[in-house]
Amino acid sequence: MKVTNNKRIPEPNIPVNTLGIVQLTRFGDLIQTAQAVEELKKNNPEFRIVLIARSQFAKPLDFILKKVFDKIYYLDTKKIFMNSEISGISTSVSTLNSLLSEINAESIEVLINLSFSKSSSYLSSLIKSVHKIGPFFDLENKMQINDKWSQILYATVMRGVLNPFTLVDLFKNIIGIKSSDFKNTNASSSSRNNSIVIHPFASQERKAWKAEKWVEVIYRTLRDNEQCTLKIVGAKNEVLKSHLITENPLLKSFGGRIQNLTGKTTLAELSDELKKAKLFVGHDSMVGHLAALNKTITLTVSLGSVRPHETTPYHENAYNLAPRTKCFPCFPTDSCSFNQCHHDIPYQVVSSAIKQLFDKGEINNDWAKSSISSFHTSSVNFYRTHFNKGQMSLESLIETHVDSPDIFRSLYKVAWSFVINDYEENLPFPKLNPTTHRELLDALTGLQHLFELSEFGKKYSHYILEEISSQTPSIVKIKDYSKKIDEIDHLQSLVLKTSPNLAPIVDYFVIRKANLFGDSIVKLTESSYYSYMECSSLCSILFELIENTISEHKNSIGKTTSRSEANKG
Repeated sequence: MKVTNNKRIPEPNIPVNTLGIVQLTRFGDLIQTAQAVEELKKNNPEFRIVLIARSQFAKPLDFILKKVFDKIYYLDTKKIFMNSEISGISTSVSTLNSLLSEINAESIEVLINLSFSKSSSYLSSLIKSVHKIGPFFDLENKMQINDKWSQILYATVMRGVLNPFTLVDLFKNIIGIKSSDFKNTNASSSSRNNSIVIHPFASQERKAWKAEKWVEVIYRTLRDNEQCTLKIVGAKNEVLKSHLITENPLLKSFGGRIQNLTGKTTLAELSDELKKAKLFVGHDSMVGHLAALNKTITLTVSLGSVRPHETTPYHENAYNLAPRTKCFPCFPTDSCSFNQCHHDIPYQVVSSAIKQLFDKGEINNDWAKSSISSFHTSSVNFYRTHFNKGQMSLESLIETHVDSPDIFRSLYKVAWSFVINDYEENLPFPKLNPTTHRELLDALTGLQHLFELSEFGKKYSHYILEEISSQTPSIVKIKDYSKKIDEIDHLQSLVLKTSPNLAPIVDYFVIRKANLFGDSIVKLTESSYYSYMECSSLCSILFELIENTISEHKNSIGKTTSRSEANKG
C-alpha cells in the first residue's frame, strides 16, 4: 500500500476489501458511526470503507466524515420526493436507481446497516454485497437480522431500556472491531479559553428544559465563575428559543459575558468553538458528540426519552445527570403532560457541577458526596464515563443511588460479553437496597423458568432431529414436537409478567428464533437447538451472577452488623 498526500493508493493486482456502511439517521448517529469506524481504520488501514447516508445530515459533517470514509454516497431524499411530486414516481425511481448503480459498482464485500429502520433495510436489500450485516429484507419481503450483535441491538435498544452498551460500542461489535485501550484525554489547557459552550435545546421538547431553568443555571454559573464567558449555540430553528434565555431580565447585568451564536455557525465552525472551550453543557444532542470528538469535557442533562447509557458522549471526560423518575427514560410515543423528569434534576446540582468542572476539570465520588446536598441529589443519578479494554460504561458518582435498571444493565453487560464475544467483563458488585434485592430474587425465579423451558426446547428439537434421521420418520410425531416448541416459545414470553427485567433475554431469543439459519427442516431444527442452548447458557450465567450479588450483599450486611455490635460493646 502506497501513501501519497495522506491518501492510500492500492498496489496494482492486490484486491482491496470494500466495506459499505449504511447510516440513514441523524447527525449524532453519524458522528457515533464515525467514531466506531475510525477504530476500524486504525486496525485495518487496508480496508476501503464507503458510507451511504442522507445528504441533509452527512454533507454538513463532511469535515468529519471525509477523514474517516474513503467515499460517501449521499442519498438526497428531499430531491427524490420532490421529483415524485413534480414529475411522478418514475423520475424518483430513476434517480434512486442511478445512485444504486453507482454504489453497486463498488464490489462491496460486506454491507453493514447500522440504521435499523424500514427504509434503510429496504435500501440494504437493493445494494449488492457478498455478505450483509444488520437488518435487510429477503426476496420474500421478510426482514432478516442474522448477526448476533445486531439482534442484541434490536432486542434491547429498539424494545426496552436495559441495553448496557453505548451505541458506539454496539456499532463496533456489529462491525467486528476488537477494541483496544481507549485513550482520549483532554487537549492541552493552553489551547483553550475560559468559555463554556451551552446547547440548551434538543430535538424534542420532552428532552429539554424550559428556558427559565436554563436562565437559573446560566445566572449562577456567571455569578460564581467571574472569569468565564458563555456561548449559547443551536440551529436556526432554535433562535427564538435562545432569545427567551438571553433576553431574560435576570441575565441583563451579564450581557457582555454571554454570546448568542444560535443559528450563526456551520457545524465546522461550531466544532472550532468546542475545540477552544473549556467545557460543554447541554442536553442529549449531536453537539455533545461533536464536543467529544474535540476532547472537550461534557456535562449532559438527560431528560425524556434519552438513555444515558447509550448516548452519553463517547470519551473519557463525559458526565451525565439523569433523573431518578420512575418513568424515565420514556419512549417517544408515550404521552406525558407534566414532564416530571424535568423537575427532578435541580438546577443547583448542574450549577455546582459546572463550577467544579470549570475550576478543576474533574468530578469524583468524594466531591459529589461532600459538595452537593443530599436533598438535591436524592432525585438524580450522576454518572461519569469509564473505559475498560476499549468499552465505555457509566460509573455512578452517587454510590448510594444504584437503581434496579443500572444493576441489571451491569449484569447483562457481563453476560452478553461472555456469551457472544467470549470476553470476561469484570465489574464491582452493586450495592443493593430492599427494592433491588427483591427484584433480583424475582429474576432468579424467572431465570429458573427460562432455563427449564430452554432445556425442554433443546429436548424437543433433538427429538425432531432423531425422528427425521430414523428409517421411517413420522410426520405426525414431528408436528407434535413442533407444537411443543411453539408452546415453549409462548411460555417464555409469559415469564415477563412476573420478571419484567428479563425482557432482553426473551426479546433476543424471539429474534434469534425468527432468524434461524438453514434451508431445510434439518438445518432449521439444528439452528433452533443451538438457540435454546445459548438461552440456557445465558440464563445460567445470569443466575450465577445474581446469586453472587445477593451473597455479597448479605456478607456486607453481616459485616456492618458485626462492626455495629462491636462499637456498642
